[in-house]
Amino acid sequence: MLNQTDLQKTFWKGTMIISGAALLVKVLSAFYRIPYQNIAGDLGLYVYQQVYPFYAIAFALSLYGFPLIISKVVSEHDERFVKDRLTTVFFGLSILFLLAFILLHQTAPMISEAMNDPLLITPLRMASYAFLFVPILSVARGYFQGEKEMTPTAVSQVAEQSVRVTLILLLTIWFVGEGADQYTVGSAAIFGGLVGSVVSIIVMLTYLRKNQTHPKVFQIPSISVMMHSFGLIWKVFKGGIAICITAVMFALFSLVDALQVVPGLHSGGLDLLEAKVNKGVFDRGQPLLQLGTVLATSMALPLIPFIAKSNHAQDKEKIITLTGQSLKFSFIIGGAAAVGLAVIIVPTNIFLYENTNGSMALGILGAAILFGSLAITSSAILQGLGRIAYPVFFILIALMVKAALNAWLLPLYGITAAAVTTVISSAFVACSNLFMIQRLTRVFHFQRFSGLKVLLALLLMAGITFVWKAFLLYFLPVEDRLAAGLIALSSAVIGGVVYGFALIYQKVWKYEEMILLPKGKYLAKWFFRERRDEDA
Repeated sequence: MLNQTDLQKTFWKGTMIISGAALLVKVLSAFYRIPYQNIAGDLGLYVYQQVYPFYAIAFALSLYGFPLIISKVVSEHDERFVKDRLTTVFFGLSILFLLAFILLHQTAPMISEAMNDPLLITPLRMASYAFLFVPILSVARGYFQGEKEMTPTAVSQVAEQSVRVTLILLLTIWFVGEGADQYTVGSAAIFGGLVGSVVSIIVMLTYLRKNQTHPKVFQIPSISVMMHSFGLIWKVFKGGIAICITAVMFALFSLVDALQVVPGLHSGGLDLLEAKVNKGVFDRGQPLLQLGTVLATSMALPLIPFIAKSNHAQDKEKIITLTGQSLKFSFIIGGAAAVGLAVIIVPTNIFLYENTNGSMALGILGAAILFGSLAITSSAILQGLGRIAYPVFFILIALMVKAALNAWLLPLYGITAAAVTTVISSAFVACSNLFMIQRLTRVFHFQRFSGLKVLLALLLMAGITFVWKAFLLYFLPVEDRLAAGLIALSSAVIGGVVYGFALIYQKVWKYEEMILLPKGKYLAKWFFRERRDEDA
């Protein structure tokens, strides 16, 4: 069983090596849409976000879904078995995703018609090519991860996302400067993402060439091998899809909105162009939502492998401890992000997007940061406990709930309704997951979460941040973008400091939780007023 020192060292090592690249990728993925909107406008952001969920699903399958399942196959079997089975998995996935590519490419006219925008055919077809890259990236990453070599996957992630973001912005600047329409700009942006995937493949193949012992898997398998491997292909496909669904929950919610928001707004009385622009305004919330959940889960998710290990060892005490710490990190940071964004949403909207359009909807959407963070963390915990089917089932129900509520509320309340349905759907997933975790671990009977103290800290943070914001607004014109940025950023800093001190003053953190934080030993020595030796 891991002692506290081992847990601390491995926690941060795992965060830096395994999660560091993923964190950077997620931050880049959230950030670039802000300058993209500034260049292409709300209509341009609308076009991109209508097709982005398809790309996001392919990206998640090749990064989170299939590599994890394949890595288990590699780590559990000998070299000969791995060679034969990986060859089969690669061939099987290639057939499946060739069919997925053909399906999306050919049904693009029907999908665009369902979105009430026939001009989306070309961007949708461009996005369909992303599925062709899934098999080779999945098998290569899965092989290296199974051999406990995380560097190739990390480097390929960063290379892919860096090239993707750079090309998206450069192509957008160029095409907008040339006077291209927003649909051409959107297609060019998706193309930039595809080039990033090609670069990622080149990186992975380079590592494979350097590794002289790797099995030659990118070939057509023999008939006898295929006959004995259908079960494995199904296992990889089923497991990869299940993990992907939990990894792209918000992308799936976005897909529902892509299909429903414009038709719903149009049926509510808006003309089509106005409906599209309003959808683009609503899509401003996606980077904020993604950044918030990344911050809230970045310290919680690295604990999940230890939960899986403890579950395998049937160490119930450690399961309860790690589960409680993961949920506590997610709740405390997610709550701060959600409340803080709601307080400063107007200056933030002006600073990032130049005007206040959609501020109410974006402020409401911020609540999904809290529930989404808890949903993502709790889904990962259930995965670590070997119960991945539960969060998948809850997310699928949430998608149906969101679709039903969208159909009812969108014509009446516009994009505010879309924000509300996202909050409700993510809350449903979070609460359902937490209920199952409680049934499996009884964590809420043994762990202290200090919910009331956290709530008091949130209220204090919100109050002081609001007062500080109002004070600055008295002297600065909020309509000015730089002034709005100063108000938003300084308010965020003030709120974070107040929140942190309120948590510490109320003794929300335990000693063993505090030392998991950056510089946590020093904080613990100061806070608990006692000296600990270096190995405590």
